[in-house]
Amino acid sequence: MKKISTLLLLVFTFILTQAQNTYYPQAFFDKKLAREMLSFGNSTIEGVASTKQKGKFGIKPLIGGRHYAPKGTVVMLFPVTPYFEEFYSMRRKYENKKTTVYMSEDAFKYKLEALTDDYGRFKFEKLKPGKYYLETIVNFTATGSYQEQTGRTDSYNVYGGYLYSSPIYQTFFYGYSAANRESEFVEVKQDGEIKEINL
Repeated sequence: MKKISTLLLLVFTFILTQAQNTYYPQAFFDKKLAREMLSFGNSTIEGVASTKQKGKFGIKPLIGGRHYAPKGTVVMLFPVTPYFEEFYSMRRKYENKKTTVYMSEDAFKYKLEALTDDYGRFKFEKLKPGKYYLETIVNFTATGSYQEQTGRTDSYNVYGGYLYSSPIYQTFFYGYSAANRESEFVEVKQDGEIKEINL
């Protein structure tokens, strides 16, 4: 019995490890470069964080209402170092429901953060010229719907004879909480430049 329990535990552990894979970039993270890229300048990046509710196939519609980031939503700004470029490339290539790509703890520390206001607006000031990556998670309440059969209707011919029966469907709506990751690469080319973006 003990051997069977041990075997089941090993099989369960194997299934869990296969169910979720984790990757990290292998490039060298240059702290000095990241620190230099985040040092003070005279430029500003500001904008609005928002998202759209995804459709049935996980695609955001081109036309449709926007959900603006709630007040206090964190927007992160990372300097685009060679390490970050590898991280982003790996995330685009490998990340899915079973695979996650993370930055190292050291790399994740080298970022700036801003909070959104009541209208989803955010601002990063005193930036140097350079390339940056902005990312946020926008939480919102979405609306879904489903149809349910609530009855049937019978059809008869002119003589009163039964022909066929058709189902009657009713559409029901419900609300649910959702979250989308929104991101953007921004390049500041001149010191003192003000960049306006939409996340």
